Parts: sequence; C-alpha cells; structure tokens
Amino acid sequence: MTDITEGHTVHKYDEELGTARRMVLEMGELVLDQVRKAVSALDKGNIGLAREVVDNERKIDSCELDIDEVILDLIATRQPLGRDLRLILALSKVAGDLERAGDKAAQIAWCVIRLMGRTSRRPASKILHHIHSLDQVARRLLERSLDALAKVDVDLALEVFEDGSQLNGLTGRRFGTETVDPLDKLEEGSQLDDGFDAALRHAMTFVLEDTQLVGQVLDVVFVLRALTNIGDHAGNIAEQVIFVAKGKDVRYQNKEVLVDTLRKRKE
Repeated sequence: MTDITEGHTVHKYDEELGTARRMVLEMGELVLDQVRKAVSALDKGNIGLAREVVDNERKIDSCELDIDEVILDLIATRQPLGRDLRLILALSKVAGDLERAGDKAAQIAWCVIRLMGRTSRRPASKILHHIHSLDQVARRLLERSLDALAKVDVDLALEVFEDGSQLNGLTGRRFGTETVDPLDKLEEGSQLDDGFDAALRHAMTFVLEDTQLVGQVLDVVFVLRALTNIGDHAGNIAEQVIFVAKGKDVRYQNKEVLVDTLRKRKE
C-alpha cells in the first residue's frame, strides 16, 4: 500500500491531494449504493426505490463537477509534476468512469419503472435469474477497484483484471462430466462479457416461448448490459491505479499478458 498524498514540504498541498482522492472515493461509495438500490428495486418490484435512484443521479453528476473544480484548482495553483500529476489525472478519469457507472445505475432504475408500469408486477424470477449473478460480479469488481485506488495497490488492481478476464467460454462449458452455464460460475471470475452473452441467450428463450414477454425481456437485457458496463468501468479504474503506481498507461494492453508480466516482476 502506498500513500502518495503525503510527504510534500508544503503540508497544505498534501491536504489538497488527500481531499481530491477522498472526494473520488466518496463518489465511488455513492455509485455503489446506486447500483445496489437499482438492482434491489428490480428484485422487489419497488418503483419508489427506483425513482430514488433516478433522483439521486444528480448527486453523482454534482460530485463529478466538484471534483473537476478541485482538480483544476490543483493544476492551476500547484503545477504538479511526476507522480502527483499522474494521481491528479487519474482521479479525473476515475471520476468520469464513476459518473458513467452512475448513469448505468439510473438506466437500471428506469427499466424498473418501465417494467412496473406495464404490469405492476416484477418479472418472473426465472427471467431475472442471471441478473443477480452479474450484479454480484459487477459490484465486487467496482468495490475492489475503489479499494485499489484508496490504497494505490497494484495487486488489488490486478485482481480486478483477473476476475474480469478469466474465461469460462461463451456458451456452457464442461466442468468434469457436467455442462455448466457460465453464469453459475461467475463468482469464480468468469468474464463479464461472456456472462452477458449467456444471459442474453437465456433471456431470448422466454420470447420464443411467449411473444408477450418481449417488452420485459428487452428491459432485462438493458439491465444486463448496464451491469456489464459497470464492470468495465471498474476495470478502467484499475488501469488508472497502475498508471499512478507504475507510471505506465495500460489502457489498451492485453490484460492477461499485463497481469502475468507484473506478477513476474514482483517475484
């Protein structure tokens, strides 16, 4: 763990850097709460909770604006260099990813409002089956990436890549003699995109069985994609942690190769 907001000869500078990082982490907690409430609203068919998520989206937007103001002030008054500049740039990018993740939570809430508006009942549990698995993975990735940012911990950042990138196949994969839906193995680190593809195919089977479910299934698909995007934003945050700690921009690198390389360097 590295604390890079301390050690300057001007103590006020340390405080300002610490404030910027704290604001980003607090924004992250708000986004996590938004995602949790949005999925809970879907699970319970709670339109009031869904509307609360939609209303709170403005708080997330306001957080990003406040962070931007603090960062611009830091750049203008402190003219940061080296590691300090990397931290400030990373915090700005993280705030942007968090804002977009917050947007996805609001999109989930809007899906709940539409679903309840059509029938006043939540979709059948079998239609929502894969949402819970994908939600757990997406939130765990986001929590871990924020923890990595708080500690500037490369190992935690690498765990985000590992949990988001281990492959279990786009379709059901055989584990022993049993064919297993990859969504049932998400807790072991299946790739989010693989999970989405499997869940999409599962959702489409309900449309084939009953065309009246088209509207419900479409909204469920939107929720699945939103959760996948949230996991992607967690990966972006992990990339920024490595940028701060190592001074290396890894945004467009193969993550499996990156993880292997950094692990070997530590050994």
